[in-house]
Amino acid sequence: MAVILALRVFYAHPAPARAWFQNLPRPLILAHQGGEKQWPSNTMLAFREAAKLGVDVLDMDVHLSRDGQLVLMHDTTVDRTTDGHGAIQEMTWEQLARLDAGFRFSPDGKTFPYRARGLRVPRLEEVLREFPQARLGIEIKQAPLDTVTHLADLLHRYQAENRVLLAGFDPAMVAEQRRQLPGIATSATPSEVRLFWIASYLHLESFTAADYSVLQIPLEHKGQTLVTARLVEAAHARGIKVLPWTLDSDAEVEVCRATGCDGFNTNVPGEMLKFRQAWPR
Repeated sequence: MAVILALRVFYAHPAPARAWFQNLPRPLILAHQGGEKQWPSNTMLAFREAAKLGVDVLDMDVHLSRDGQLVLMHDTTVDRTTDGHGAIQEMTWEQLARLDAGFRFSPDGKTFPYRARGLRVPRLEEVLREFPQARLGIEIKQAPLDTVTHLADLLHRYQAENRVLLAGFDPAMVAEQRRQLPGIATSATPSEVRLFWIASYLHLESFTAADYSVLQIPLEHKGQTLVTARLVEAAHARGIKVLPWTLDSDAEVEVCRATGCDGFNTNVPGEMLKFRQAWPR
């Protein structure tokens, strides 16, 4: 019993309170890559259109160019979304800026309405400058750890630390984010998610130590249901939010609503804002 009490005292601190989470609407709606299935991914057009709709968070992916610029794109190469070819980390900003970021977007697989419309690969700085009040979700993709130094400098310059939620799959990258930006909100890494899921299943969540403020997870993984009412209950007991990704159907969002999640990430924000009316407060 003494050991259990000692463990509880050591581990049972709540998730760190972060300014990003103050006065959140329910459900919190994140536009994944700005709304990947509605507009060209990670473009200023997508972020502008999502903001016009009234989404709560502009979600984006960051890479470091060869000359140290933080640019927005999901993949490690430019091939899938632009008219160019090559790895982002091997290209300069000047080279990236010449690409057509709307070149491969197609709503039906046949037409390409955004080709030659002047859409470019944006830098993170452009988003910070154009949306000075917006909450942002940022995932640093495969990149050297010193990417965090560039990010920290940029967020400090725009006084944006309190409106950014950082995510990542690489534990070393997330650890570096937390080290250099100790006051910033971060999501759980995959290993942290696994530990919390197991703890919640065993009703041992009070023993978990949370360096993160949110679980950003799929509804299921490899046939295993991740988002359940028990998981959400356990997370809320620890002061942790639950924001599943990436939900593009009414049925998926209904699971999110029924289990008590705090919101969700979606590729089609224009179709999902209707759930605001039905979400429990």
